Amino acid sequence: MRYAFLFLLTLLPRPATTGQAGTLVISDVSVLTMVPGQALLTHQNVVIAGGVIQRIGPAASTPAPAGAQAIDGRGKFLMPGLADMHMHLSTSEEFPMFIGNGVLTVRDLNGSPETLAWRDSTARGLLTGPRLFVSGPMLADSVPWKNKVTPRNAAEAIAEVQRQKAAGYDQIKIYDGITAEVARAAIATARQLGMRSSGHIPLSLGFDSILTSGMDGFEHLDKIIFQAFGHTFDTLKIPEVAARIKRSGMWVTPTLESMVQLAKVGGGRFDSLMARPEAKASPAATRDFWQSVTVRLKGNRTYPAATPYGPWAAMQFRLAAALAQDGVPMMAGTDLPNAVLVPGYSLLRELDVMLEAGIPRRQVLEAATSAPAQFMREEAQWGTVAAGRDANLLLIDGNPLDSFDALAHPAGVVLRGQFIDRATLARMRHAVPGN
Repeated sequence: MRYAFLFLLTLLPRPATTGQAGTLVISDVSVLTMVPGQALLTHQNVVIAGGVIQRIGPAASTPAPAGAQAIDGRGKFLMPGLADMHMHLSTSEEFPMFIGNGVLTVRDLNGSPETLAWRDSTARGLLTGPRLFVSGPMLADSVPWKNKVTPRNAAEAIAEVQRQKAAGYDQIKIYDGITAEVARAAIATARQLGMRSSGHIPLSLGFDSILTSGMDGFEHLDKIIFQAFGHTFDTLKIPEVAARIKRSGMWVTPTLESMVQLAKVGGGRFDSLMARPEAKASPAATRDFWQSVTVRLKGNRTYPAATPYGPWAAMQFRLAAALAQDGVPMMAGTDLPNAVLVPGYSLLRELDVMLEAGIPRRQVLEAATSAPAQFMREEAQWGTVAAGRDANLLLIDGNPLDSFDALAHPAGVVLRGQFIDRATLARMRHAVPGN
């Protein structure tokens, strides 16, 4: 299987390094820039060179440079590439599946030296894959996950965050089991060093204290439900909790599709989830995780029609809608590979589920495009379609503000300035050729 994958990579276009990418023009295309307040731009020519968007202008008055590769954009829509901002890589063999689904940025929230090496190789064009953001090993205790570190006091926490910064990690990940002293010291040190911080809510800290801790973002709505509501599911408290999160300035990555998938696994659907074509076409390491970890969550629970994914997920849906209404900044993330979440495909499902929860379509798209760039403090570099932005773009057949259907089969992708066509993307969506 591994040799088949390596053979597939030889068939795929290898993006040039940023300074070597050629000139590309996407002509007469509608551009969904995702710039706040900017309407859809129709009949535009988009000129790309050196891996960067150089010009966007009316097709009639924006000529293509001599010798540029021309892509016919008539009837199509150009938008920023999608981002999965909460996942855990199992293998670089997942990378083609992300690209094939238009997911051009991912954030790994329990990184390692190997993940950092993948990040550097993709950035240099040595490996075809998405832009990677990588957190350091999680700060945790009493959990079985790999790569965790367990500082025992503030001094050790400070030293660990400094080590992660020196190693090149993009942020720290706060997890369960650590003391309040350790959590506060780690978060404060990350802020001093210019690193982002996000994660769970340690029981030692609690919901009230995490809001004032300086941590930048919550990962998973179920952690908020547990800490702020207990198991009461008191929907009357939702407006108050949402307002407090808004005042704190913290970001939220809801990971709703993971809750939906957990409900399906617990409701007797594990085998059918594993039998989906995209699951069968996933790398062996990813499938092994599902068979060794997710399989333990199999059950035969049934849920009433009013809460098809269970009351726990239903409460998270209601909180997500309230957060969106209050303008709490959100990012789309999946928690892949948990619960038979498939690389690339699961991010598209996350967008659908966020919409199902009641988040407006525009906000859902922002959560997977412009918002992640803002969270990483790189909005001047990517996340929108504008001159000077990195050319990591998605070309689709329909307007996603009307329907997300067109996202499922991209007409093309621009990855670091190089165009990948529809047929190649279709092959990339299957990490295991022939399945």
